[in-house]
Amino acid sequence: MPVPYISRAEYDLRRESVAAGMQAAGLDVLCVFYPARVAYLTGFHHIPTERPIALVIGSSGQSSLVVPAVEKEHAESSTSVDQVRIYFEYPGAEHPMESVVGVLTEMNARPERTGADHDGYVPYWGYRGPRLSDLVGVEPVDAELLVESLRRVKSKAELECIQLSCDWAARAHRRMQGAIQTGKTEMECYTPAAIETLFEMVREMPGWRPRGGDDTGITAMFVGGRETAMPHGFVKGHGIQGGDVLVSGAAANIDGYRSELERTMIVGEPSPEQKRAFEAMLALQSRAIEVMAPGVPAGEVELATVRLAQELGVTENLRHHVGHSIGLEGHEAPFLDRGDDAILEPGMVFTVEPGVYIKELGGFRHSDTVVITEDGCRVMTDYPRGLEDLIVGS
Repeated sequence: MPVPYISRAEYDLRRESVAAGMQAAGLDVLCVFYPARVAYLTGFHHIPTERPIALVIGSSGQSSLVVPAVEKEHAESSTSVDQVRIYFEYPGAEHPMESVVGVLTEMNARPERTGADHDGYVPYWGYRGPRLSDLVGVEPVDAELLVESLRRVKSKAELECIQLSCDWAARAHRRMQGAIQTGKTEMECYTPAAIETLFEMVREMPGWRPRGGDDTGITAMFVGGRETAMPHGFVKGHGIQGGDVLVSGAAANIDGYRSELERTMIVGEPSPEQKRAFEAMLALQSRAIEVMAPGVPAGEVELATVRLAQELGVTENLRHHVGHSIGLEGHEAPFLDRGDDAILEPGMVFTVEPGVYIKELGGFRHSDTVVITEDGCRVMTDYPRGLEDLIVGS
């Protein structure tokens, strides 16, 4: 099958859009340090380490990517920026941030008209270094939103990548669900399913490869038992038992873009208490999806589910907001949260995942990837949501 991807022309257009925003804001340059933003603007996906990496964009659209020597060939082959500037190592005889300042000087950047998404490199793995403001003499203009405002609404190519990610996630989840058996550990059930689906991706999509970090390309897993009562529970390997609640997660990486598919499954015949909690969770998710449409405040999606939770008597069992945007990162802004002032627009993509968590019973959470359309929304993850399709085990 053909594999969608982000073209070099789209990366060029993204940088041109940022440059236009810089001109409107009166900036000479913009320094971008956050890895996902660098990838969004260049196509250069990397594993963040202690070695600083920075993208510098000038107001006329010129661009320079500053990378360590370990990333030289990778950067030169995967981006269309005007210049890839190499420094040898961190901390080095000369701190790598001096290379960033060197690019600013070449672009005739005035300190008071220098913007950045962060005041220097975002610390990883023991990094220590001067802030950008220490080197240029003034605090850079906070210009994070020049990039983030572009990332919120996905392009046609981005939506194609996310949709294919959803499709592969569903395939992996079906295989995993069919392999669940009592007496086996969680890992024994889900690891073969993920690996077999990965092999299918390689066979069916020649030239495909995961982008970004150490991602293998496909995820299919689940947490079982009492651990599910915590939204971020851990796999314990205790062995699947009748009556367990299982909360799963499946996703695929298509040119760096991700999706999210989660389901609550029950091992064997559900108890009346499990049925009530499951149906409450499903009603909350359905309400959220019903509300989502262009022009709706993001906060209203959560408030609508909270009002229903009050009617259902499960308000005390909520532990998080309804969802978040997703794309190059598993979590992106905006959020389906009462504190977010974003307005939903066509092309925005969200996870929708209100959960009901009961300490002595377990956690109940579905997550679907949903795109805002011109007249409402569309669920991109095609997978059953009803309890009758999610009873597992043998």
